[in-house]
Amino acid sequence: MAHSPSDTRRKSFIENFAGRLKYPQLFFVTAAVFLIDLVLPDMIPFADEIMLGLLTVFLGRLRRPEAAQDDDHDDGFHRRRPKNVTPPGTDRR
Repeated sequence: MAHSPSDTRRKSFIENFAGRLKYPQLFFVTAAVFLIDLVLPDMIPFADEIMLGLLTVFLGRLRRPEAAQDDDHDDGFHRRRPKNVTPPGTDRR
């Protein structure tokens, strides 16, 4: 079965987003519980939905340090170019 370009882009977006998170599994579990909680009726309307939504946003904003992100994506395709720190006017041979 062939994958459409939109499926590939969606998967790539999710992998890139999850790769930058500090706790990706915890984020996705919290997001799933939030979505299930939206469907189920409860005694106090919107109280737990607001708390779970805020927790999901909080976990989504937690990022790993830059050094950890660079180490994970060192596969040649996502690698950043090395920074040129040579002083101007110095001959590089």
